[in-house]
Amino acid sequence: MKTPCPAHRPILALVLALAAMATQAAPLPTVVDKVLLLQPGVRSAQALLRAAEAQITQARSDFAPTLGLSYRNTDSRDETQGNPVDRRLRRNDASLRWNIFNGAADTHRLRSAAFGRDAAEADLDNVLEQLTYEITEAYTDVVRLRQTMDSLRATLERQEQVAANVARRVEAGRIPSAELDLIHVRQIQNQALLGQLRAQLGTAEYRYRLLAGEAPEALVTPSLRTDAKAGDLDALVERIRERSPRLRAALQRSAARQADIGVARGSFFPSVDLSFSKRLDNHSNPVPVTDTDRSTQLQVSIDIPLGGKNLGRHTEAVARHQAAQADADKLLLKVSRELTDLHHQYLEASGIAPRLEQRVMAAQRVAAAYALHFEAGRRSLNDLSIAQDELFSGQRALIENRAQQITLQAQLLSLAGELREALRTRYQAAPITPELLGTEPYSPAFAAAPLPVIEAPPAPRMDLDEAATSPTATAGLPPARQIQAWATAWSAGDYTAYRSFYAEDFRPGRGRSLAGWEEERRRRLAEARSPQILIEDVQVRSTGAERVSLRFVQRYSAGHYQDVVRKQLDWARQDGRWKIVAETVLAAPAKATAEVTPEP
Repeated sequence: MKTPCPAHRPILALVLALAAMATQAAPLPTVVDKVLLLQPGVRSAQALLRAAEAQITQARSDFAPTLGLSYRNTDSRDETQGNPVDRRLRRNDASLRWNIFNGAADTHRLRSAAFGRDAAEADLDNVLEQLTYEITEAYTDVVRLRQTMDSLRATLERQEQVAANVARRVEAGRIPSAELDLIHVRQIQNQALLGQLRAQLGTAEYRYRLLAGEAPEALVTPSLRTDAKAGDLDALVERIRERSPRLRAALQRSAARQADIGVARGSFFPSVDLSFSKRLDNHSNPVPVTDTDRSTQLQVSIDIPLGGKNLGRHTEAVARHQAAQADADKLLLKVSRELTDLHHQYLEASGIAPRLEQRVMAAQRVAAAYALHFEAGRRSLNDLSIAQDELFSGQRALIENRAQQITLQAQLLSLAGELREALRTRYQAAPITPELLGTEPYSPAFAAAPLPVIEAPPAPRMDLDEAATSPTATAGLPPARQIQAWATAWSAGDYTAYRSFYAEDFRPGRGRSLAGWEEERRRRLAEARSPQILIEDVQVRSTGAERVSLRFVQRYSAGHYQDVVRKQLDWARQDGRWKIVAETVLAAPAKATAEVTPEP
């Protein structure tokens, strides 16, 4: 291989850098900023906004006087006393006319135009938000279909390996040929599904190309950091009522129609005009017997409207205002219904996400175990095929859930007119962990906060007798048997089961109320994604006829966070059942071994 000369190395480095930049993932905000203003809908809304601003200029001009200049140049043949006369006339006149009263119709017309301009501006914001959502949806759809196809291809590869194994067994006469037909049926089903997904991906890529003006290359799963107020539905409804571009446009149009009523009412009043006219110059040859050479005239005229035209115009304006207000009220109800539905869907999608990840990891373990069992003759081919299809179904559900979360979140923000701002300030790439889309068993814990340390003094040192700490005594003590179930409920995120281990009068310590502790634990367990709790070195001591203390080492891991603490749980018998009445951390948590930005 020929080595490039030193002079060419900078150029080669630049080319490689540009190539690397070209293969980098295109973040969603970059795509939106690049193509949003080029959309025809945006250009149309911008043109309508300029037209609304021009209407304001027209309405303002009604307050200014009207200046008139006239020039007359005529050649005529007159007859004076029976004698024909050829006469030439050159005349210059100037006039100034100003309306000084018309029932404030001009003022209301200006207000109507201003409200119309505000409505057009809100329409532009709405178009921008809607197109941003459409781009987000198209972007997410391409990513979703590509990930689903990759998962299905991996399933087909596994089925091909199984089919080859089955074919060898059929040839050896170890299993019937029907088993080979079974695996072929599974393959054909998945190949047909792959074709459907390929067609859907082609449509999604074409839609993305129409919106973005370029091919969808190197896209990465998008995500938006959750707003702290996202869970408060009432606050979200109020925010959308205040900021929704659609509602704002409807309300501004209703206000414009109300101003039109004032315009119509102005037609009932007399119109008072002030006019000033002056003849500047007059040349007539030959001069007629009498003519005006110079003149100045000031005139006030009053026009009084008659007939039913103005009454009909007022009735029409009132009816149009009522219709516009009804449309605004109808839109408010529609947006509120959409918001409530989308909000509940988003909460359900985000709440089920940890379970879907657990489903995938469990399906990976089952598929791997069934593959080994099939090799050993302990599982049938049908069992193995079902396990492999279940793994694909779990991965597909996880991919669909991620896409559903971002599209629902984007639609909610779009309703509030906040999607563009959120993409600029809260965007983050959130690709699904590759191991979750693989076939090998994977059992990590995603980012989650550990149990908070209770700031309480360490429990007094207890001399644990040998009988209480022996395996026989520990196994026979109810709290010792429950400690693993307590850790299991915590790991599973089952708050109901977890809370059942604690007494009703449990005191959290550090001055916190029981309700505050319950709310915090409920949130922590819900946000935790597959935490792992390992209990070691359990020591038991009976502190009374109805009380027992357990000391143990707790190893907690969640994603890239780990800590090890020594903990004490005090148990008391209440109504024949053992309950935790106190919980104390005896040692400060160890510093996390690694910290990275948590997954959403």
